[in-house]
Parts: sequence; structure tokens; C-alpha cells
Amino acid sequence: MNKLQSMTIGGILLSGVLLGGCGPVAETTEVVVESPTQTFTGTVSGTGPNYAITVNGKMTEITSRKVDLSKYVGKTATVTGEFSGTTLYVDEAK
Repeated sequence: MNKLQSMTIGGILLSGVLLGGCGPVAETTEVVVESPTQTFTGTVSGTGPNYAITVNGKMTEITSRKVDLSKYVGKTATVTGEFSGTTLYVDEAK
């Protein structure tokens, strides 16, 4: 192998090492952040402190230190709050 061929091969190898990590950069995707506040409209049932709201046949456990949920038992209500585990902690009810 002559000197010119060695330099050419060396240059190709060096280029491969330097440019090997370069490639198309993936586009970032838009991150959608869910609001921690949830609102449900349905029928409230239960007795203190075990209440639930039923929406389209699905029952969700609710509780509150801010709202007297007993006023809404047997009625259709709209409750807004945040989940902790599977329980919705109600901040507001109408």
C-alpha cells in the first residue's frame, strides 16, 4: 500500500469516527399535561364519610373536607376536585 492510499483510508476512517454519531435528529413531540383538577356530573350516593358519584354507570369514590357531600346524596351534582389514588377529593360541588 502506498502513502497516498494509506492517507486516503486514514481520512475515510477518521471521517467515519468523527461523523458516526451524526444523523437525523428526532423531532420533539408536544407534551400534553393533564390538569390535576377533574369535574364529574352524576348522581351522588353514600353516607359520611363514604360517598360516591356515578357517571354513566361508573362509580367513583369521593370525599371532601370543604364540601358537605350529604347535601347532594340522591341528587345530580357537578363535583370538581383532584384525585389521590382512586378517590376524588372534592373542592367544589353544585
